[in-house]
Amino acid sequence: MYCYVGSRSPPFGDGQKSRYSFSVKMEVIIMKKFFRCIFNTALGIMFVTAFILLFPGLFGIRPYVVYSGSMEPEIQTGAVVFTKVEKLSPEKGDIITFRNRDTVITHRVVKKQNGTWITKGDANKTADPVPVEESQIIGRVVFCLPYLGYVLYFLKARIPFAAVCIAAGLSVISDLAYTPKKIKKEISGGLNYDEK
Repeated sequence: MYCYVGSRSPPFGDGQKSRYSFSVKMEVIIMKKFFRCIFNTALGIMFVTAFILLFPGLFGIRPYVVYSGSMEPEIQTGAVVFTKVEKLSPEKGDIITFRNRDTVITHRVVKKQNGTWITKGDANKTADPVPVEESQIIGRVVFCLPYLGYVLYFLKARIPFAAVCIAAGLSVISDLAYTPKKIKKEISGGLNYDEK
């Protein structure tokens, strides 16, 4: 970096100064576009995730994270199943979400027996040992999204840390992407060159 004062000559002429200023300006524009893209992408992911999780709730659909592979390959570990919360009498082949004491389970109905339902994980060799009563049923699974559960588990386990990191990161990226930058270069004595 050169800084010349008084009557001494600048390190380059007008043509070189123009090329230099154009190069600096292009670097700033490219950097701002890069950080703007990151900022918009991060915001987009956050809004889409919130929309996916909250919007189905308007229709009585509740998300549940799958922590085991008992329903693979149809429902993978780490997926989120969306269950329509309602009273129902499931049919054979339906995938339902139900409570077993303090545990929430999502398995397939394989048989109705004496007013209860026998369920089984697709990947399990045997049916669940305890029949499911109607009072235990939360609802029928309407769709699932793979891998989303890993994100939710991470955020749930580390909410304070993740919130601080995300907020700080977005704040910095937003500042770099959208705050006007003013570059000042002293070319010769008392002469300021500004770029916005």
